[in-house]
Amino acid sequence: LWQDAMSSLENCSRPIIACSHNGCIGAGLEMVSAADIRFVTADGYYQYKEGDVGMAADVGGLQRFPKIVGNQSLVRELVFTGRKLLPEEALRLGLVSRVCKDKDDMLAEAVKVAEQIAAKSPIATVGAKKFLNYTRDHNVADSLEYAIAWNMAMLQGSDMLRAMQGAMTKSKVSYPRLPNSKL
Repeated sequence: LWQDAMSSLENCSRPIIACSHNGCIGAGLEMVSAADIRFVTADGYYQYKEGDVGMAADVGGLQRFPKIVGNQSLVRELVFTGRKLLPEEALRLGLVSRVCKDKDDMLAEAVKVAEQIAAKSPIATVGAKKFLNYTRDHNVADSLEYAIAWNMAMLQGSDMLRAMQGAMTKSKVSYPRLPNSKL
């Protein structure tokens, strides 16, 4: 049940932006590991504390976190010791893409990024998220095959034409909303 809840962030067709301030501990770190984009405040930190309460993390963080940071030795150190991962180190490792000065700044930055994403073609955004998630767990050749098959089905709509017309006329493009489905 909790694994499905955490995975729903990753499986959601829309990009998920996670914002962390102060401590993001245990299941919180597992949750943000399932997000697409992660911001943290300068006073924030991440920490696996499950070892201190006699359990191993079991809702996806130990599966996602190592792939995000790409350093097995460091992941094991953080998990086994419960050491705090501070914002600058999290940025350097790729866990977060921005360190913001405070909570208000972070939320403003997140809204700005969300607005930039929302202005793009929904089909292109969904496709990019699908491709990135698929590529993370598959080789390049399989990922290319997946992308071409997905695009053949999804590019039947009007988004590409709208984008081209907007670029040619230098005007803002309005895209139709996606239906509520599991693209």
